[in-house]
Amino acid sequence: MKNSSINILIADDDNDDVLMLTEALQDNLPSCKCIHKQDGIAALRHIKTDVNPDIVFLDVNMPLKDGINCLKDIYNHNLLPTTPIVIWSTSQNMKDIKIADEYGAAFYIIKPTSFSEFKKIIKRAIELLGKPKSERVDKSNFVLRETSYYN
Repeated sequence: MKNSSINILIADDDNDDVLMLTEALQDNLPSCKCIHKQDGIAALRHIKTDVNPDIVFLDVNMPLKDGINCLKDIYNHNLLPTTPIVIWSTSQNMKDIKIADEYGAAFYIIKPTSFSEFKKIIKRAIELLGKPKSERVDKSNFVLRETSYYN
């Protein structure tokens, strides 16, 4: 993934998680610009009315519209056909993971317990996003978690 002028949309209602993700992204992509929205409705409004982001991060558990339903809307309305969308959550719910895959998410990140592990996962995601889509949609690369980057 190129390092120049990357716009990243983060939809998450937990400000601590947003700060953690922003810092991890800026460690890997120093010139990125992170835009934060509190819920899926605000994220969709941003997507429909502003400059399209280069990457989108959607938390699964948000008020008003959760990340899975936001992803479905993006997919069903073909709003971001070439933009990687990353679902992230503390949940390891297989139903959510399966739906995220079916609706075109680039990855499903399971939020780790430590910031250092999180930075490693984000680094791995950025590396994979730089590869052709056919290389990163392999099922072994879809769910990123604390141990997945060791495989």
